[in-house]
Amino acid sequence: MFHIFFALAFLLSTISHVSAIDFCVADLNATETLTGYPCKSPATVTVDDFVFSNLFPGKNNIFNFSFTSAIIDNFPAINGLGLSISRFDIEEGGVVPMHTHADATEVIVMLQGNLTAGFISSDSNTVFMKTLSDGNIMVLPKGLLHFALNVGKGKASAYVIFDSVKASVQLFDVALFGNNLDSSIVEKTTFLDLAQIQKLKGQFKGSG
Repeated sequence: MFHIFFALAFLLSTISHVSAIDFCVADLNATETLTGYPCKSPATVTVDDFVFSNLFPGKNNIFNFSFTSAIIDNFPAINGLGLSISRFDIEEGGVVPMHTHADATEVIVMLQGNLTAGFISSDSNTVFMKTLSDGNIMVLPKGLLHFALNVGKGKASAYVIFDSVKASVQLFDVALFGNNLDSSIVEKTTFLDLAQIQKLKGQFKGSG
């Protein structure tokens, strides 16, 4: 009984200690652990730690979109807050291919253009899809396959907010074709034509 009381007392004292800290700006020179970065000394924290000044369009990838992120590795003020923000810009006709974030829910905040975005439920494979425009917001639940396509004229841009300081991402196309899994196995498990598989492996720098 005593050890349970002691554990509860320790937990409450820890919570009280954490809640008494205004912020925990990451010490990016230290080693990142499973619980994040240690805090910088408050004496070394400046206002610049709380400002990210580079959320501009980046270089387009093979899917014709760019993605710029303010995550824990370059924005130390979000340490321990469980959030990060990114920006994506999709050229006309570009796509964000099917992908998942195993550890984060995503919120799309449209800035300009027309974007068709959607996700697929895991229990019934139901597709939830909507064409978004300036001022629209859409939630993409954690762990579900989702995608986006620029269906308008000109560029489509949006901010993306994650409930993680550094959300993981797995792109379906890259995972399937950008590896060294033997093409014959991919053929058997996907029913795709072998020639098409090898073509896609070449495009995504896979082998096998």
